[in-house]
Amino acid sequence: MSKLLPKSVIKRTCMRDRIREQLVARILEGSYPPGMRLKELVLAEEFGVSQAPVREALRELEATGLLTTERYCGTRVCAADLNALKEAYELRAVLEMRAVELALPLHPAMSRRFRADIRRMRGFAGRNARDAYVGAALELHRRLIEACANRFFLRTWDAFHWDVRARITLRYVDDALNLDATLQRHVVLVEHLVAGRVAESVQAVRATFDALISMLEAE
Repeated sequence: MSKLLPKSVIKRTCMRDRIREQLVARILEGSYPPGMRLKELVLAEEFGVSQAPVREALRELEATGLLTTERYCGTRVCAADLNALKEAYELRAVLEMRAVELALPLHPAMSRRFRADIRRMRGFAGRNARDAYVGAALELHRRLIEACANRFFLRTWDAFHWDVRARITLRYVDDALNLDATLQRHVVLVEHLVAGRVAESVQAVRATFDALISMLEAE
């Protein structure tokens, strides 16, 4: 039986997530321009928290490339690196394609979850709710990793903080992103997954990332 996390840890985690979201928004909207120095103590005072959740939030954003920390210089904002973003998606594509090979055939309960993901994505696409659509698509892709039942795959996938990278990506491809087209690619993927067609599922994953990377390369 797994142990419950102490309330203090849960509270700190929630604060870290909120702080991280605020920092990402400020960086992407330009309030925190490249080169700007971020100080833990100043941010902690602003958010009314201890330095621990601020430090954790900064560490996570450093992993995404939005921040860099140098000895004696502190933490600074970085310009978004488009090439690094494309390289990260190439790695994720390989990870998810292998996850599909390990996951099939799916348990019926998992098939139902994938179908539910598609329904949510279709609803968001119909309302042109782009941020919500991207979030739902991320949940579907993470479910691919969960389905293969390899904890190291999941740790690797999570370590890239794809929710943050997705927001960076949307900044680049928002005008080119056709929700109906990307939805259809995911519909095809789920149809192959549920039917247990391994080769077709792998190809569908590849097609999804090829389309995304092509949009990034057009920038």
